[in-house]
Amino acid sequence: MIKDFITKLKDFIILNQGEEIYPEEIEEVYTKVAPVKEMCVFTVSGMGGVRESKVLWAVIQPNLDEFRKFAVVNLHLAIKEKFDEISLSLPVHKRLKGFTITLADLPHTLFGKLDRYAVKEVYEPRVREGIEGALPVLDELTASDQLLIESESSIKILECLKEISGIKRPIILEDSLELDLGIDSLGRIELASCLQLVFRVEIKDEAISRAFSVKDLILGITDTLREAKGIRPEEDQGAPLVPGYWKKHLQVLPKDEHLGALEFSNGFFAWSLRFIIIAINYLILKLFFRVKAEGAENVPKEGAYILYPNHTSDLDGPAIAACLPRRPVFQLFYFVFIPYFFRPFIKSSFLRNLVKMIRLIPFDYSTHFLESLRSAYLVLQMRKGLCFFPEGLRSVTGKVGKFKKGFGVLAKETRAKLVPVAIEGAYEAWACTAKYPKCHPIRVRFGKPLLVEDLEKEGLAMGAQDCHEAICVAGRKALMELKDKK
Repeated sequence: MIKDFITKLKDFIILNQGEEIYPEEIEEVYTKVAPVKEMCVFTVSGMGGVRESKVLWAVIQPNLDEFRKFAVVNLHLAIKEKFDEISLSLPVHKRLKGFTITLADLPHTLFGKLDRYAVKEVYEPRVREGIEGALPVLDELTASDQLLIESESSIKILECLKEISGIKRPIILEDSLELDLGIDSLGRIELASCLQLVFRVEIKDEAISRAFSVKDLILGITDTLREAKGIRPEEDQGAPLVPGYWKKHLQVLPKDEHLGALEFSNGFFAWSLRFIIIAINYLILKLFFRVKAEGAENVPKEGAYILYPNHTSDLDGPAIAACLPRRPVFQLFYFVFIPYFFRPFIKSSFLRNLVKMIRLIPFDYSTHFLESLRSAYLVLQMRKGLCFFPEGLRSVTGKVGKFKKGFGVLAKETRAKLVPVAIEGAYEAWACTAKYPKCHPIRVRFGKPLLVEDLEKEGLAMGAQDCHEAICVAGRKALMELKDKK
């Protein structure tokens, strides 16, 4: 007891190997690189069932105003990306092993200082159990919140949320759309359609894209309804995901900003610039990474097709380009992730034209995701090839992660041929956790084209809940089998 009391009086915490960690120093480093309102670092014991283990963890209250400026809704993804980058500059024992996001205020002492031990007491059990999001509501709702949640429009909004999220328990105002209800970027698109069917009113993008909690969403939709003078909510018209739902959305031409970024021209200047870039890329990959291709003849020479590789490194795209036959390499478009807080650099005319010439379709997981999917859909309708990383982001472990639903949606609605691509060695050459690349051989293996119908049938037999998930599940299985092939 005395030992514990003395430890609490210290300004540092001790890890398994005896290293002393000053939590305020760690908090200062991480809060400089991400929009964090407040952060608390502490140790969590017993992770993975090992009682003696201690890992460095953080509870984060994000600065929602900063995220709203960029219409960023995937809080965990955006913060993790920033934290992974800064972690490379820290000694291994000072790197966070993970973090929990909360929209609630962190507890403080009577003197206004962060109560680190109260945070640990509340959140450590939740971290061990893998729980994230809203804390249990102990107090009764305020009179205004009670009126808000009992209103006719709120009841209908909650019904839509239950339909899209599949949540069976009662939904509360403090629930995070992302962390508690699991509503991602595609889920928000579906939610917008559901709400428009229910209310027969055009729902502004901001009302959904800038909502982090259920309360944010209800207030935003209520303002929209208030502005729609004389229009009252009607009865629910049924599920938004009727047959043809996604095709109807994807067939809409992208906005001018996105449409103008697509380069379909084969003019001399565009062809010459692309040739120079491809040649330089080929030389670099051959000289420094001894890139080798297998099964390149499996890549279709014409027609719509999607190359879908595993994703562990920034070298994945260049490695594929260095291994493609001549015709496909000049026709291929790349669906690539653009970090949220760097997206404004696309406004630079030079970089914008460069992105256009090398045929990149930039996307993020905020309000631009649907427009990027529409651009990819148009590319495939023009019978061009597309390189699509179905895991979304690079794997930090080198293993094939879960496929995102957007891959299944695009494959299902375009019926393009799917070509699995297994990349080996790129993770060792330049993992996402490494600061600089190193010379290491890379091998790119192209599998035989697969039909969407076959993957859909196989995925449903494997227990997938819908056709899009079925394509993702069976497609991932085919990629892993190709990767394990000797």
